[in-house]
Amino acid sequence: MDFEGKLTDLKKSIDEASLVKSAADLTVGTVVYVEMDRNDGLTLTGGYTTRLKYVVVAGAKSDNKEVCAVLVNTDADFSDDPDWRADQYPLLQRNYPGILDYDSWLDCTDPKTLTVRKLKAKKAEVKGHLTPDDLRAVMTKLKNSDFIDAHVKKVYGISGYNTEEK
Repeated sequence: MDFEGKLTDLKKSIDEASLVKSAADLTVGTVVYVEMDRNDGLTLTGGYTTRLKYVVVAGAKSDNKEVCAVLVNTDADFSDDPDWRADQYPLLQRNYPGILDYDSWLDCTDPKTLTVRKLKAKKAEVKGHLTPDDLRAVMTKLKNSDFIDAHVKKVYGISGYNTEEK
């Protein structure tokens, strides 16, 4: 019996099942793993031209062709601005096993716009979803952020997101 071949086929089907296929896969709070570059608004250092990043969907345009997402970073110590630091949200590794290897930070100051088409082309993977408590706290932080333009909040539905406990 070809166990290795069957395991390879199973892994491939699982990997394909996690790929972003449509806007329906990208609800607010969805954690996505995607290769990003400067065109996505990413600042790259160390000679890198792309980086694999976790992002969390924060909203979508009404036509569902584009989402905005906030970056997950392993370190939030790259600014001395107390207002900027206050808009970083901690994600604890213990709440996201299989996704995060370390306690990390969501950067709620600078949502990135990503088209669904580009996420599909880059074979972005859906990795999970924020916990309900984290989702409420993150969306509250995004709604109240002075770093994000009011127009952006409106276009992506952030300003109208209900953060009341359900």
